[in-house]
Formats: sequence, C-alpha cells, structure tokens
Amino acid sequence: MIYCRSCGKQLHESARFCPQCGFNFQPVEAPSPSIWMAVTALVLSILTLLLLLATFGDMDTLNTLSQLESAFGSHSLKKKLAEDAANSAAGGLVFGLPAGVLGIVSLMQKRGGRGMGIASLVIGGINLLLILGLFGLSLE
Repeated sequence: MIYCRSCGKQLHESARFCPQCGFNFQPVEAPSPSIWMAVTALVLSILTLLLLLATFGDMDTLNTLSQLESAFGSHSLKKKLAEDAANSAAGGLVFGLPAGVLGIVSLMQKRGGRGMGIASLVIGGINLLLILGLFGLSLE
C-alpha cells in the first residue's frame, strides 16, 4: 500500500489518482516545443531574399538600358527603374518585417527551432540592406 502525497489517504500501489482528493500520480508530460514560428520566419526570409535578388538582377538590366536610352535623350526607363525599385523595396518590407518579428518572437519563447530563428534574423539583416539599396536606387 502507498499513501497519497496530497491528502495522506492509503491507496493501492496501482492507483493512478487519489479517489479522495483527486491527486494525479502520473507525471504530466511537457508539451513538445513547437517550431512553426521559426519555420515560418525562415521561409518568409528566404522568399524575401529571392524576391530582392531577382529585383536587383532586373535593376541591373534596366539600368543598362536606361543608360543607353539617356544617350538618345529619353528618360522613361529611368522612371520605370525608380518605380520598380520602390515597389520591390516595399514588397520586401511586407514580407521581411513579419519574418523578422516571427524570428525574434521564436527566439524569445525559447522553443524549438532556435537555429532557424537565428538564420531568419541573419537573412532578414541581409534583406534590410538590399531594401535600403533599392530605396537608394529609387531616389536617383
């Protein structure tokens, strides 16, 4: 026979809980750490990086065409270059900011996926530099 740790009632050894006070003798399992936030942050960061890198490739092509066009006295491509740069920078912010917030929150909660949260913040820093570069292009 065993005794309840809560109320002291004598119980059978196979008892799972105390019938008098309801104390549970089974250990409570801790919930497994969820990594969905870190995964989401990493995916958004990578998508933002791909969007911005593709935009920079297009910007290089448009810049070359703009230089050729300005040699002939027209500036319509330069305006398109500035508009595309501003739109891509805004799109990068739309995806990049939630990725950064999710990465920070996943690190602060100390759950699983710590490496993914750190990776999303590093990629987010690179994205921020690319966004600043695109805003610089849009102001030229």
